[in-house]
Amino acid sequence: MQAFVEARYEYHWAPLLGCLVGQLDHLGASQPSHVIGAATGISFQPPQDAELPALLEEGLAALGVSARITNFSCPNRLQRYRARRRIRHELRAGRAVTTHGVGVSAFGPVWGLIVGVDDERGAWRRDGPMTEQVSPWLAESEFNAAPVVIAIAARRSGAPAVERIEQAAADALTGSLDRVRRDLRDRTELLDSAVELEPQRFSYEAQALAATWGEAATFWREVRDDRYSPMAQQMAVTLSRYATLFPYPMGGQPNSPGVRSAAVHILHEAADALNSSR
Repeated sequence: MQAFVEARYEYHWAPLLGCLVGQLDHLGASQPSHVIGAATGISFQPPQDAELPALLEEGLAALGVSARITNFSCPNRLQRYRARRRIRHELRAGRAVTTHGVGVSAFGPVWGLIVGVDDERGAWRRDGPMTEQVSPWLAESEFNAAPVVIAIAARRSGAPAVERIEQAAADALTGSLDRVRRDLRDRTELLDSAVELEPQRFSYEAQALAATWGEAATFWREVRDDRYSPMAQQMAVTLSRYATLFPYPMGGQPNSPGVRSAAVHILHEAADALNSSR
């Protein structure tokens, strides 16, 4: 079998969001990344979090897109076969599939788009972070050996609804607050510890966190909500200050006591911004 589609990944600090931007654009359901990120909840969770947003399907539905999600941890052979069959079915229908582990980053596999398959070559055609620099091809044997198989197939299901998008974003943010608080506590605990940090990776995660909340603030500036707009704006400004301490790709000095102390102080401010929304 050979099948290829013209979908393109759009670079984003949160690769899952970059995939969905490209996937929805290919479906004819284009939306700005800050709208997709808010409606699906991606903008409100740690960008490096491997878990899917809890309300991903609901958010996509508000955008006029129906999603079918395959999510297997440590899949058996039958589950792997079904996942491969589902992806091939989507490609035959001219639709790309957002898949975990298909993109490539400096720190390992990340989300990417499967945009083709070539059985003679024994590989999937992929598009995602760094795939053009590394290889647009992913050997099927490597795909089969992945410890987790997550794939998001999608198709148009109707027109986007502004009120549904706003409600989906509000529900996603409300449901994410505890998760965000835990993440801020974990980052604070890490900086308060004696653990040595790898500058490049730590700075990448800091930039990603600031970028996603920057988009969250953009969404809530457009929507204007008495509770969420001020909180999102304060989070975006606070975390942008946090990110300046760890410039990517060099990373700054994350193991300097002074830098770590300043970062902890800023993270406490971010936590205060969340608590003010209660």
